[in-house]
Amino acid sequence: MTNTRRAVPRKWIRREIATLDPVADSERIVRLTLESLLPPVGERVFLELLFTVSLMRVMGELEGAAAVDRDGKGKVYHHGDRRTDDTIRYLTGWMYDGAGSPQARSSAAEIKRIHDSYARHYSMSNETFIHTIAYFTVQIECLTEIVGAPGFTDVEKEAQVRHWRTIGEYLGVRDMPETWDGMIRAMRAYEADPAWFAPSEAGHRVSETLVAQFGERVLPRGFRWLAMPLILSLHDDHVLEVLGLPKPRPVVTTTMRAVVRAAFFVVREVLPDRHTAVRPAGSAGELTRSAPGSGSA
Repeated sequence: MTNTRRAVPRKWIRREIATLDPVADSERIVRLTLESLLPPVGERVFLELLFTVSLMRVMGELEGAAAVDRDGKGKVYHHGDRRTDDTIRYLTGWMYDGAGSPQARSSAAEIKRIHDSYARHYSMSNETFIHTIAYFTVQIECLTEIVGAPGFTDVEKEAQVRHWRTIGEYLGVRDMPETWDGMIRAMRAYEADPAWFAPSEAGHRVSETLVAQFGERVLPRGFRWLAMPLILSLHDDHVLEVLGLPKPRPVVTTTMRAVVRAAFFVVREVLPDRHTAVRPAGSAGELTRSAPGSGSA
């Protein structure tokens, strides 16, 4: 009996993304973009790394740092693992389910209720929310750029903008930029204004805690000291200055960035693309199919 089953190419994700429309297919593009960055084994390491670097940058926000730190009594200190799992579950869930899905709308509503509760005790301005949305739009590009790895295509960039603008709308954010360049300009303008983005004890305290938790969660005992030079090497100088953290020696920065750049190359160019998407641990946990040419999100 002849086997007519079509062979699936080893590298298919970026080829398919190039055929998709950034407006009509934005949800699939966002999901496939994430999958193209996750290795077949050890996907949690990448997600933990991205979470740690991203939340640390948000800690440069005076308002964001105060709300997370809560005078040294925040959830990040006492329930750090749960907070990390919750955040990764929300962020990856929105990408896997699609920003327009009922699941994303529902979970974003949960986040808005939390933010509204914080707002009774901590200032949470629209300017700070715009910065957060703008940064999350370009966060992966910031990481690839700083290590010297290839970034997003124009199609991927437009899909990211549509995704995060939708999430921002659910969260009640107003006047968000409408383009990729607009998101970058908004992020940079906010971070250049010391009235919004400046050193604080809260931001420093949370950032040091995040680095320590990354080491404990990801690295084997005896290698956890690598967490600090690795994470600090993935930040821009102005972010480290605001967080009150030292800039690693040039040879350390160069080495750490080279390691991450090599990891991007191996995942994107060498290892076969995944054909079954597994929601990362801390997410909903179920298996979802993501085969080449499938429209499922």
